[in-house]
Amino acid sequence: MRAIWPTGVSSEHMDLLGALSVVLTAMVKFLFAGLLSYSLGHGIGLTILLTALGGLSGMVLFYLTGTQVLEWFRIRYVRRSTERIARGLAPKPIFTRTNRWIVRIKHLYGVRGLAALAPPILSIPVTALLAAKYFRHERRTLPTLLASVLVWSGVLSLAWAFLR
Repeated sequence: MRAIWPTGVSSEHMDLLGALSVVLTAMVKFLFAGLLSYSLGHGIGLTILLTALGGLSGMVLFYLTGTQVLEWFRIRYVRRSTERIARGLAPKPIFTRTNRWIVRIKHLYGVRGLAALAPPILSIPVTALLAAKYFRHERRTLPTLLASVLVWSGVLSLAWAFLR
């Protein structure tokens, strides 16, 4: 079997690159990060650590970035709405059927429901953006999401350990 890595790359660098790839995968698609870690030969402890590290850093990064981006969109929406009104046009409707459905789900399940289900299913970036959109004013949002990532890291790592 031919080596994939160029000659001169030590095994320590390969281990570091493997760990970095698990962390980056956990930041983007949390569900499959454990599988990647096990395929690289990592044990359960390292898998839990790497997926938790990637999930936590991804959640913080995308939540804080998402909050800033969503604020920019809000300011843009307000500016465009005032321009429409100034031109004599009616403002666009705010409550559509989809918006009402989203608000109903938000009130039924809240940030805990989002944190409990979304990280492995939707991915870390989508979960963080949804939380930034609908729960950014609640002070417990980010800690709840981070706790969820820690729990899911252990659950998914154990599940992948039994399935491999």
